[in-house]
Amino acid sequence: MQIYGHRGARSYAPENTLPGYKTALKIGVDYVDMDIGITKDGVIVVTHDMWLNPDIVSENSKFWANGKEEFIKSMQQDKFNQQIEPYLIKNLTFDHLQQYEVGVINPKSPYSKFFPDQVSMPGTHIPSLQMVIDYVNKVSNKQVNFNIEIKNDPLHPDWTVSPKEFADKIYKLLKQNNIIDKAEVQSFDWRPLYELQQLDPKIKTGYLVGADDIKRMQDIDTKKAGLYSGGKLLRDYHNSLPQMVKALGGSCYEPEDIGLTKADLDEAHKLGLKVVVWTWPENSGGVFNSKLINQLIDWGIDSITTDDPGRLASIFAARGCRVPKRYEIR
Repeated sequence: MQIYGHRGARSYAPENTLPGYKTALKIGVDYVDMDIGITKDGVIVVTHDMWLNPDIVSENSKFWANGKEEFIKSMQQDKFNQQIEPYLIKNLTFDHLQQYEVGVINPKSPYSKFFPDQVSMPGTHIPSLQMVIDYVNKVSNKQVNFNIEIKNDPLHPDWTVSPKEFADKIYKLLKQNNIIDKAEVQSFDWRPLYELQQLDPKIKTGYLVGADDIKRMQDIDTKKAGLYSGGKLLRDYHNSLPQMVKALGGSCYEPEDIGLTKADLDEAHKLGLKVVVWTWPENSGGVFNSKLINQLIDWGIDSITTDDPGRLASIFAARGCRVPKRYEIR
């Protein structure tokens, strides 16, 4: 089994930042996990949101709202797309992004309640993907792998570059860094994964599925059912997500932990798929569910993506499982 440090080690250090990856490497992970966007000047950056999120993004140590939810509510809903444009990663240069800080959680945001132990690190900025790759490779002597999530949304196609541009840019960067065999690229919108697979069938792609997505994919409305799968319909694959992922060229089936069944796990393994689960705290109510984690281990899960890799490693150790190497970093 493998441990993926979600956005670094989000329980303890700012997400998607160099200090976050430093923390993850010191704790010990097999994969560092990150989200990516693309700036106005074409730089691939490591950030979860398609726009500047006041849950974690501040300017001159000030947040412009009491969190993401309040910020959205403050806008005119019929003009939301126009009002969000100045905050889109797509509309900001990399240099412009560096004027913002992402090392301190907004204490007034609902988001902060999930991460009471995260250490504040003022002066931390959004890194480029190249910076993260260079750092992780240097510290781990190229031993730690990369899990890279493309952040786009078919409901808001104008908020980011196209699926094809995402695929072209990420493929070029992976090839330049000679890490195609050490990287997995995942997405909730499967279209950029199709594009990547066309560029190079050796690319390992991860098909993300939230617990709520499964119900949507079974909707009788074909437009709704195929929204995040590029029009492909679950019903055409015997209503089996593992069969669908395999047929579409995926390497990894990546369901939300509370949505995975033992039957789907077994079927995915029979099809040769790697199964990687992840937690959405806002959906499940917490960052770490030890009862569920132990059940998944008993089932024979391949990999677990977690905000708390240290706690997961402790469970692995207690159960006699292999734990990832820790890296000493001064």
